[in-house]
Amino acid sequence: MTNKLLNILFAAIPTLCLLGCGNGLTKVTGKVTLDNEPVKDAALMFSQTENPSVMATGTTDADGNYSLVTFRGGDKAIKGASPGSYIVSIVKKEEDGLPKKDTSLMTIEEKVNYEMSLSGSGMKPPKYIYHIPQKYEIAKHSGLIAEVPASGSVVCDFPLTSEK
Repeated sequence: MTNKLLNILFAAIPTLCLLGCGNGLTKVTGKVTLDNEPVKDAALMFSQTENPSVMATGTTDADGNYSLVTFRGGDKAIKGASPGSYIVSIVKKEEDGLPKKDTSLMTIEEKVNYEMSLSGSGMKPPKYIYHIPQKYEIAKHSGLIAEVPASGSVVCDFPLTSEK
């Protein structure tokens, strides 16, 4: 084989892979409501039932809509979720207590020291205000499930209720 032919072949392989090899994820979107009202800023965690280390996450917008992402290779978020069956947790809570300092301008070391000072042995465990029932926070007890197909896209709406 000539060098020119080898160069063409090596240039074509990545292009063919991009065309024929997807990222293996399915687009997952939906809406979270509580008593028929959209829930803003709720965090969703999808955990695959067969392999709980396979997860996808999302956060709702002002209208309760979300779109899942999966993290691969560190901090790289890719839109979608791996195909499979999932149990789902949804939480929206805030700490009820003294306001914390703004840590956005702190160095990492300052942030760590500040967080450690808050968790000292004399501190009480934090109390939370739940904006949706706490039963939805733990996936295996939430009763929420989702099925993600191998291709295309899927809409998974979660109409939550305040009832216990």
